[in-house]
Amino acid sequence: MIFDPAFGKRGFARHLFMLRFRDLKLSQRAFAARYGLGYSTIRDLEQGTTKPTPAIRLIVAAIARDPHGMEQAAKLARVPCDCRPDRSRCCARDQEV
Repeated sequence: MIFDPAFGKRGFARHLFMLRFRDLKLSQRAFAARYGLGYSTIRDLEQGTTKPTPAIRLIVAAIARDPHGMEQAAKLARVPCDCRPDRSRCCARDQEV
């Protein structure tokens, strides 16, 4: 008998687990930190104790599609905003990560 860590997980919980554990090979804490998410959110979603919101579904789908791009976006989101009202500087447009 082969041990399957995804055994018993269904639906979104299984999808998230497979992405995090099998595809990206990250712990829950490392996944949460890399993508700017809460550790408890990832844990609860994988355990099925929290229902995924449309926003978290979108984030996870984007991570699955482009893990590196989403990691860069998460880094950019951590940078304090210093946009100017006259739009001469926009942190979303001008920041390099």
